[in-house]
Amino acid sequence: MSKLRPFLYISALLLILIPTSIVLIADASFNSIFSYIVISISLILVMMGKTITVFEKRKEGKKTSTDMGAIIGLTIVLLIVIFDN
Repeated sequence: MSKLRPFLYISALLLILIPTSIVLIADASFNSIFSYIVISISLILVMMGKTITVFEKRKEGKKTSTDMGAIIGLTIVLLIVIFDN
């Protein structure tokens, strides 16, 4: 599972950076629905990575409150993004 975590974070980062760079370089614009979908998918990928971190830390007996706080915060942001339409 620990090998999957960096892939999730890098995928989320690329999902944000590639469309942003296209907009800045080509002076093109994307549909707002596309933007909402990309942001939502990126948030979900980061939340999945954080969830894996929580499971690994629980297995080792470490403190997970910071990661749980991040997951709760990202969930709130995701709900705001989804229901903002």
